Amino acid sequence: MRIYINWQECLEETKRDLAEMGILVKPKSMQDKIVEGMEEYETKELQNYSYTLLNANSSTITGVIQPWADKEFEERIDKSGMVNPGTAWLERKEVWDEYMHDGKMAYTYNERFFRNNQLAKIIERLKEDHDSRQLWLSVWDPNEDPDKLGGVSRVPCSLGYNFQFRDGALNVHYVMRSCDFSTHFTNDVYLGIKLLEYVAKETGLPVGNFTHTMFSLHVYKKDVVEVF
Repeated sequence: MRIYINWQECLEETKRDLAEMGILVKPKSMQDKIVEGMEEYETKELQNYSYTLLNANSSTITGVIQPWADKEFEERIDKSGMVNPGTAWLERKEVWDEYMHDGKMAYTYNERFFRNNQLAKIIERLKEDHDSRQLWLSVWDPNEDPDKLGGVSRVPCSLGYNFQFRDGALNVHYVMRSCDFSTHFTNDVYLGIKLLEYVAKETGLPVGNFTHTMFSLHVYKKDVVEVF
């Protein structure tokens, strides 16, 4: 696993790895689309890619789409657990509009974070037991998402976040099944670190490291020239 002390190095090295070691993959579906045979949706892909960014700080992450990202984060942590679709998506309407159906998204992070009130429970547990190994915040729902595979509907790219307080600081390991380097990577990193900072603030703990695992880190053929 690569370990970085600053974001710019992390970004450039990840891009280089993708360019030099990525393999050609031809998916048949992408979110709620059938893309079989569509050349623009062929991908250059790294499998099971991980890195750690030491001493994570969201303010150091450059290239974030604002004001969308901050509005999106505030909606993610809204304690109502009922934000769908919210208003943040309007700041990136060109990306999200096609995923709106009957005035709603197939899911939101807010709905998933507060399903069974899991985010609040993780924060309370962390306050009681800093050394816990049970602090997993799930985004993927095994009762719902498997029925949406193959282009039936959108499913989360994120699987979840594991929080651990070790060596005097709170760390997070963000696990994704899929990450589009061109459209979402930088924003995903920023939002993941914002979540770490939020949980650290709620528990009164120092912010530590951000570890990121992506089972598929990819760039679409239509975006290759733009990225590389």
